[in-house]
Amino acid sequence: MTDAASNLKHPQSTRWLRPAQILKNSINPQILSWLSDEGSLTRRMKAYCPEQFSVALLAEEWVLPDQSESILLGIPMSQRVLLRQVHLKCDQSLCVYARSVIPLSTLQGKHRRLQYLGTKPLGEYLFASPNLERSKVEWSKLTPSSNLYQIAIPDKTATKQDIWGRRSLFKIDKKPLLVSEFFLPVLFET
Repeated sequence: MTDAASNLKHPQSTRWLRPAQILKNSINPQILSWLSDEGSLTRRMKAYCPEQFSVALLAEEWVLPDQSESILLGIPMSQRVLLRQVHLKCDQSLCVYARSVIPLSTLQGKHRRLQYLGTKPLGEYLFASPNLERSKVEWSKLTPSSNLYQIAIPDKTATKQDIWGRRSLFKIDKKPLLVSEFFLPVLFET
């Protein structure tokens, strides 16, 4: 396995904090609006970018979760999970980098189709479920030196601004999955 492939699977961990642990007045109000939105990110992106919204699949593979992911999901670190990484795009601009970690137990039964989403948005599937719960929202800030930043913004010529993101533990029919979303600078340029 190459270093690049390894970093895509398990980039350098980021520090996650509960929103109450962060001084919200230190965050740009536009960014704060995206971080604190409790609705469907897919729905918001489609409103932000009508007619031009798309999902670009970066990777979808079976891996072992990192320690914080296994703790939040309530599974052992030795249990494989489906790791799905995508960019949400407006026209050709990369607006959001999303990383979803889905345990095998969640993919059994009627939710097995989650492993076949391809370029379909995960949010549409999740928010269409009447039995969706969202909890344990955490926020993080990526700096340009982190490996995860390099995946979120692969363009080496892009401006080197910090990136804010959030991760949420979802339960669909009581089955967990973890979704991280990082809001890229192009969202705040207009």
